[in-house]
Amino acid sequence: MKITTPTLINTKSNALKYWALLLFFIVNHFTGQAQDSIMVTNHLIDVQLKNQIFRYPVNYTGQHIKDFTFTEVSYEYQKNEFARKQIANEINSYQFLAQGYYTTRSKWNLFGNLSLKKTDEKDLGWVLSDDRSEEQEVILPHYFYVPRKANWTNQEYKINGGLSKDITNHISIAAKLHYNTGKYSRNLDPRPEIISRKIGGELQLGYQLKENHKIFALADYARSDKDFSYKYKDTHSNVEGNPDTYLRFNTGYGRIINYFKSNYYNSTRFLYKENQNKMGLGYNFSTKNSKFTVLYYNQKSDNNFYSDVFDNPDNERLTIKTTTNHAELFALHKWDKKEIKTTLKFDKSKAQNYDLKNNGYNYKNSLNAISWLSAVSQKTGSHIDYLFGLDVLYQKNQYNDIMATNDTEINSLNTGIFGSRDFSFGKSKLNSTVSFNMYFPLPSKLEYYDTSGGTDAAFLNEVIIYDYVVSTTNYFAPALRLEYSYPVKNNKTVVFFTNFKEKIALKKQNDYNAIINTNTTYWIQCGVQLNY
Repeated sequence: MKITTPTLINTKSNALKYWALLLFFIVNHFTGQAQDSIMVTNHLIDVQLKNQIFRYPVNYTGQHIKDFTFTEVSYEYQKNEFARKQIANEINSYQFLAQGYYTTRSKWNLFGNLSLKKTDEKDLGWVLSDDRSEEQEVILPHYFYVPRKANWTNQEYKINGGLSKDITNHISIAAKLHYNTGKYSRNLDPRPEIISRKIGGELQLGYQLKENHKIFALADYARSDKDFSYKYKDTHSNVEGNPDTYLRFNTGYGRIINYFKSNYYNSTRFLYKENQNKMGLGYNFSTKNSKFTVLYYNQKSDNNFYSDVFDNPDNERLTIKTTTNHAELFALHKWDKKEIKTTLKFDKSKAQNYDLKNNGYNYKNSLNAISWLSAVSQKTGSHIDYLFGLDVLYQKNQYNDIMATNDTEINSLNTGIFGSRDFSFGKSKLNSTVSFNMYFPLPSKLEYYDTSGGTDAAFLNEVIIYDYVVSTTNYFAPALRLEYSYPVKNNKTVVFFTNFKEKIALKKQNDYNAIINTNTTYWIQCGVQLNY
């Protein structure tokens, strides 16, 4: 699961998409080739290195990275059987992706990402926000819900870009900007429409202590808001006599209150606003064949819920304050045709939800995760002779609803192995990548006292207990990816790919007799890339 602050995405106009595409072409036309020493591909073999280049570009200002552009269109179908409650039964996604890195003649490094995504969700219940519980054990406790399932139509647009350069022999800088926008619509009563916007930027400053040794600092700020509008086509549905369609509000994961109206002229519009800032320090060691980076940052965010569309402090109802500490280590070493990459991460997050009306805290969580990803590979030119890797994730997370006396603790270990190899056929080649993951629930607990006296226990029985049983059930997740690539004119390569992944439930590890759907969940994706 993600160590999480809200995911906020948005939608403004089509002009944004065209502007971003035009920027990619302009940059590509006027950039010059630098001396090449690092070649990055859009493949699992380079994913760790590419993530470092895009996340911490200040460490690569002195490196010669070959210009690249990866453009992709894809379709994905997801059938959710063995899954938590607050996720659709079926998901169809259509996506366009573009990513590029360029070095100008004046040694400026320019890079960016563009993502356009349309998603159709079928039969999604128990949540009326844009949060989903697929990768989150518990979503934020600030949302309306009805049990009744319905279809959603969503659009998401994400743009990230930046630049970096050595200013002097000792000082290097990097700047990044990201803008996300999204629109989410449920096609049934109650019929919310969610418009989400997020904009933020990050500055990085590096200082070369001596050859191969650099220290760096980073600072990030982001601001986001979500405008929620709830409108019933049939107002008779919003009465307690119709529990499947009666609008409720989750204010602490287990504590549910009845629907309350907006302060703005009795309307049905509400506002979420979030401010997020991050400060960090790091050290980088780099030679021709070795790289080593270690860093730490502290991130704080305030997510506020308003009972109208204006951020008037008098209308602020709930606020979640989250503090996250992140430590990371990345290492790479090359010899002959071989290389080894490893990434170790530690995340520790604490959050508290303050209810201004009741003048006290009503929810808190503590999220802890340690992950380790390591891979050994050998390449002959652009041919992958072999790749073997190991992926491990340990989590210890606790969620506590003080008002409803709900204390949930979920501990787990997720381990995986993966491998990849190219098979050449003249100019073309076929790459096969396989992975096998096993999820092991560790000793966990769920303690809950129903403060409703049994009159409103549906959320407890249908969501809290159900999700806890899913989260404490072993599962096996095999995956297969096939890529067929063929070089075309002007050093371009066309890649056709398909992905298949399953999540197969195994033995339950809990004391509850809740009946969960243990049929296999699976994903199928296919698409085409143009790489150059």
